[in-house]
Amino acid sequence: MGELNLRTKEFEDFRKTLTPAEIFLATYNVEVINDHTVSFVIPKGVSRIEILQEAKELVTDRDLIYPSDLAQWEKDPKFTTDATTSERICIDGHVPNSEGKTRQQQEELVGKENLPTLEDLAVAFAVNWIATKEPLFGWYDKAQGWAYVVRAVGGALYFNSDGLLVNVIPVHGYSHENVAVASRAPGIKN
Repeated sequence: MGELNLRTKEFEDFRKTLTPAEIFLATYNVEVINDHTVSFVIPKGVSRIEILQEAKELVTDRDLIYPSDLAQWEKDPKFTTDATTSERICIDGHVPNSEGKTRQQQEELVGKENLPTLEDLAVAFAVNWIATKEPLFGWYDKAQGWAYVVRAVGGALYFNSDGLLVNVIPVHGYSHENVAVASRAPGIKN
């Protein structure tokens, strides 16, 4: 029993040396794989909106998420439902060579079954930002602070000086050089 108390004290002492961002990254087991791919865990009993709200609180120099989009997500069951089991998710936030293609071409490139949901892409973006201070989507024009628009199931996300927000782009036939697609990363159990 004494050894357990000693280990608990050592753990608490160690935890006090970590920053809030480091605790966040450890809590969600965030692993940055490359400049546009991140892996993380959504623990059982935690909702995606809880993770987004925690991430938002850690970013004090700007809006991480556009406030009106965050307010909408706080009412959306896709974001607010607690995970029933712990789930590891790995997202490629900008599939190489996917920009400038129509939605159909992008879906064919990654396989429609590999498209992440909007809510998973939003969480992937947020955890990556906390880890790297860079957009998971890549910069389309870094000087202007514009990231790529990235398609997912349920919409497309965009990051600029206002924060992460939903971008409304036509579903069919639309292609533009700043629009890419995200994918659940292959080879990692999602």
